[in-house]
Amino acid sequence: MRYIALLLLISSCSTTLYVPNTRNAPLFREQGEAQISGYLTSGGIEAQGAYALTDHVAAIGSYAFMSTKETKPISYDRKNSYGEIGLGIFDRNRSIRYEVFGGYGMGQGTTADQYYFYGLNNTVVATGKMQRFFLQPSIGTNNRDFNLIFTPRFSWVNYSEFTSSGVTVKPNEKIQMFIEPSLTAKFRLAGNIHGIIQLGTGVPIPSEVFFNYSTVQTSIGVQIDTGGMRTKVY
Repeated sequence: MRYIALLLLISSCSTTLYVPNTRNAPLFREQGEAQISGYLTSGGIEAQGAYALTDHVAAIGSYAFMSTKETKPISYDRKNSYGEIGLGIFDRNRSIRYEVFGGYGMGQGTTADQYYFYGLNNTVVATGKMQRFFLQPSIGTNNRDFNLIFTPRFSWVNYSEFTSSGVTVKPNEKIQMFIEPSLTAKFRLAGNIHGIIQLGTGVPIPSEVFFNYSTVQTSIGVQIDTGGMRTKVY
């Protein structure tokens, strides 16, 4: 556990504006299954939910929040919040499960940084508003007690405006694409209660962006899963 706590600390940065949230990859078995999850993450805390609407269609939702007092590079209150919803399709066979979700999210973050539209020689505390579209495929093993899930998510991130000291600026920037793969370990604790550990990364394409972003994300959480990850009987 102490190594996981160290990862959470290392992957958190006081000037990071964009921190990708935990990948919500339910990998359902059949209609009516539901998942409710809570996480400690490198970006704060996060709650997730998912529900299988039919045997092949599911909905997901997430909300992440963080609030800390920072002293570097200047003293300020750092805050980040983000919520998203998504809809997707899923299927399974004896050995694997797979799914594809698409969705939309929005949020905002307050950090201290140097932005070209406020003057590169000045460090300012600014709040940026963000919208994001994502495409999220996942594939995972289909076992009863322990499973690994790979999720290569693609995100299109748009910071539409920033506000600092009452001055609002709308940057003349294109929507930025990120590739955000992750590996998730899901293991049964007791009954329908599971533990989850996720390690992810984020890389912008192209590589140069005008805001700071997190390159490594970690999450540790607990999930109530009404369906589990047991093998389907054929």
